[in-house]
Amino acid sequence: MKKIIIWSSACLVALLTLVQCKPNNEKPETIKGVEAVKENSNSHKITVKEVLNANAYTYLLATEGAKEYWIAVPKTDVKVGKTYTYEGGMEMKKFESKDLKRTFDSVFFVEGLTDPNPPAATETATTLPKVTSSTQLSKGITLAKGGISIFDLYSTKDKLAGKTVILTGKVVKFLPEIMNKNWIHLQDGTSLNGFNDITITTLAKVKVDEIVTVKGTVALNKDLGAGYKYDILIEDAVLLK
Repeated sequence: MKKIIIWSSACLVALLTLVQCKPNNEKPETIKGVEAVKENSNSHKITVKEVLNANAYTYLLATEGAKEYWIAVPKTDVKVGKTYTYEGGMEMKKFESKDLKRTFDSVFFVEGLTDPNPPAATETATTLPKVTSSTQLSKGITLAKGGISIFDLYSTKDKLAGKTVILTGKVVKFLPEIMNKNWIHLQDGTSLNGFNDITITTLAKVKVDEIVTVKGTVALNKDLGAGYKYDILIEDAVLLK
């Protein structure tokens, strides 16, 4: 709050001395008629006051200091009264949850929560050598004609920028209706330097654990704001039969 007050005072002084502050020409995005406001990517520590479970999301009434607000995360087990942390978040104003038949004045969509005090492990962890790369597809996954693996995608990403690729893999996460798109996290068993997951935007609907083939455009260094940054993103993908 101090930073905001100081910044505002500085702008006022600048205006009085005929120096204009640069106008903000960015327009808020609209998501099915819902006003979306991008927030800064920073760390939040919250305590859960109420939990509402829908089909794809878990909605939480959270308290953070003197503030109280709603957030939504991919459906997960969350305990009332427990403290969690999260990074970033995308605020949706007047967001309607069809599952809950409720319209929220404001809700922040975040990719997940971190438990700062997880349960203690019951067994002593054994140190194993880390496998940083793999070209082996998971059982049950076969690349489509003309398709490439996630290893191929990451290892040749610079050459693939702006090009169309075909990927086959298992849906490990599905986030519907965010920024007018559905978001898929896909894995096929291959990896490069620990990167084994690719994020895909699409209008199609899929189910978690479903094996799908998609065709989309490769975008590099995509920054959508609110902490959503992607080294590689597959955009506007369609499902292939």
